[in-house]
Amino acid sequence: MLNTELLITEKEIKAFLEEISSSDEISIDIEFMRRNTFFPEPCVIQLSNGDFHGCIDLTLSIDYKNLFRNIFDSDKKIILHSCRQDLEILNMILGYIPKNIFDTQFAASFLGFKYQIGYAELIKEIYNITIDKTEKMTNWKKRPLSQKQINYAINDVLHLNKLSKYLNEKLIETRKINFYNEEFTNYVSDIEWNPSAESSWKKLKSINNLSNQTQDIARIVAIWREKKAINKNIPRNWIMSEKEIIEVSKAYVSKNEILIPEKKDSNKNNKYVKEIQEEIKNFSGRKINLYKNKKRKYNSNYKKIADDLYEYYKQVSLYNEISYQIVSPKKMILNFLRNNDCNSRLITGWRKEIIDINKITEITNSYFNSN
Repeated sequence: MLNTELLITEKEIKAFLEEISSSDEISIDIEFMRRNTFFPEPCVIQLSNGDFHGCIDLTLSIDYKNLFRNIFDSDKKIILHSCRQDLEILNMILGYIPKNIFDTQFAASFLGFKYQIGYAELIKEIYNITIDKTEKMTNWKKRPLSQKQINYAINDVLHLNKLSKYLNEKLIETRKINFYNEEFTNYVSDIEWNPSAESSWKKLKSINNLSNQTQDIARIVAIWREKKAINKNIPRNWIMSEKEIIEVSKAYVSKNEILIPEKKDSNKNNKYVKEIQEEIKNFSGRKINLYKNKKRKYNSNYKKIADDLYEYYKQVSLYNEISYQIVSPKKMILNFLRNNDCNSRLITGWRKEIIDINKITEITNSYFNSN
């Protein structure tokens, strides 16, 4: 049964959830907005058990945690496509991440499909069904939603149950189900689901190009920015962009003063200067060394060895029809070389079953023996 209306009362929401609550597998997708806020704003959640499909309004004054208890507080398989943002929102609503998750995008990466393939593209490739994506840029906070918008939302779960079954069977058939389970468990475990201001500096892409002292200041400013963005629930770049953080940090190291790029509100600038000065004062000589990035000297073969490893793993991934971005993320290769880590996921777990460890030793032997 297809509910073609947005469920907007607690009574009709409970009735729909009752219809699907006995099912072992529930597909979900969430529509949200994140244009003017730090945290995503949940707007609509679509659920399906393969037979019953519906959209629930998430903007109501309802205790959703209690309402969804029979769906998510259980061993039901929760099916999503590209799960990260939806799980972030579920964590906001429920206070935890459901434990039995199947991600159809992640599964497809183990079966020869394009890395991070979209839901509509995957459905088209497997079932030759075209899904209308014209409502992709909808303002999901606006009410009422049109019938076309509701139909668009429901389409995102309409085929997920059968897609999940198909991909799961293929993973078993190709003997990759354990590969998928292990990698997906690691993927979910590695994510910080609750925002941590203290590690926010890791989002600065250009920080490693700075001097050690400038890096320290950039870390402090990034942490200050994150705390402020969280408290105000506004995008972090509305406080200060990465480019501005780098400029402020360089200026402080060279001139020992905080120079905020000119903005319209001079009072805000003055306030920011005082706040950043206070943050630097609080960190100096106490916590600052916790964040130091200890640079290691690499021999001249470092880049070549990394490239050789990457090419080898790419061939392995092609042979096994697994996305090479899954098999050998560049960050994983670089960390393996930097740390000479015999416990690295690059050479243990499911990857150990598809690589030739002697070939890895052959590629890296000259590099590790010279460091």
